[in-house]
Amino acid sequence: MAERILTQGEIAEMEKQTVDRVVEAIEAGDRENAKKLARRMYNEFLSMHDLYRDWTVATLSFVGRRFGDQALEAAMEAGVKAWWLPNLDKLPADAAALRARVKMFVAGLRAHLQPLSIVEDDEKIVIQMHPCGSGGRLVLEGKYEGPDAMLTLKGKQFLTYGRDSFPVYCAHEPVMERQDIAAHGAPFVVVEPAHELGKEHCNFIIYKDRSKVPAKYYERVGLKKPAP
Repeated sequence: MAERILTQGEIAEMEKQTVDRVVEAIEAGDRENAKKLARRMYNEFLSMHDLYRDWTVATLSFVGRRFGDQALEAAMEAGVKAWWLPNLDKLPADAAALRARVKMFVAGLRAHLQPLSIVEDDEKIVIQMHPCGSGGRLVLEGKYEGPDAMLTLKGKQFLTYGRDSFPVYCAHEPVMERQDIAAHGAPFVVVEPAHELGKEHCNFIIYKDRSKVPAKYYERVGLKKPAP
């Protein structure tokens, strides 16, 4: 009979969710182990986040290269529609709930597991990730370089926000905005991409009064801002 390599105690610990082990350590007063487990849980989440990130960008790159920008845009439309509009519908809809809507949106961004900065003025709230947890980190990690480079879209078009080139992963942003405008008449959030993606930070902008969203954000996705 082959020798067993795991004890029953090790198996029992491996079977537990890490969050449950964190809670157990806190309740036992074991602060150091709780901190160690919290860091481990972060790394577990980040590795799975990046697995799906890399899978997504590789699939989008394959579609774009094999079938062209038009098919890629159609794939983006279908993919984004599956999660973005349902998530928007979960947000409280009344005008008085903006505070809760912002907090729920920021909670979603925190799932990218990167530090955030948030600035509010009388007109809007501007959110940055430092760096962007998916698109920006793909650039920083060199995923768009070398023989196995992911697809960089070329030519001014809808998917590039009218830029000469744009990383394929980031091209879901204009799709999100266009779908939101089509469904709700105005976007909940718009993105100002950094001049140098990855090296600088993109801005997620939430206007407190949607009627004050500048017309340029409609025009860059091929739409016209409704008259007041």
